[in-house]
Amino acid sequence: MRTLNYYILGLLLIACDEEPKFKVGQEYGGGIIFYVDKSGEHGLIAAKFDQGQAEWGCQTTAITGADGEAIGTGLQNTIDIVNGCSDDNIAARLCFNLVLNGYDDWFLPSKDELNQLYLRKELVGGFATDITAPYWSSTEREIYNSAWRQTFADYFEQTAYDKYNAYNVRAIRKF
Repeated sequence: MRTLNYYILGLLLIACDEEPKFKVGQEYGGGIIFYVDKSGEHGLIAAKFDQGQAEWGCQTTAITGADGEAIGTGLQNTIDIVNGCSDDNIAARLCFNLVLNGYDDWFLPSKDELNQLYLRKELVGGFATDITAPYWSSTEREIYNSAWRQTFADYFEQTAYDKYNAYNVRAIRKF
């Protein structure tokens, strides 16, 4: 009986010493991991480069459902934008139609997902850091027909601007 107890204890110690499978900064799933949830099994991946610049789209139209801010809402925001806005070459559509490194499930990050990307910008790389070149989020703000954007300069600035402005676009995907 004593041997069995030591054996079980040994397994518990091994389980506690295991390295996490996914790490922020790791190349995986067609890009760079920039967020891992508490489970250590799920997170978000960013493309290694920008997808260009585009307008958010549908300046005078509120897009029903595209107001999710939290981590985990960017995909649904993107789907709502693509379904609710027929404008071509908009930020959400660039991400939604992207096929990159064998993956076709990219989307425009929500406000909080974009901020996580900003916090890990050195690990992901390739971002425009000029204050005049912010990045779009998929989160719409109804007031004044605007959407949230964020600069990747050396200071934090997350503000809502008119949706007709052309800003940088960086696609993300989940795992």
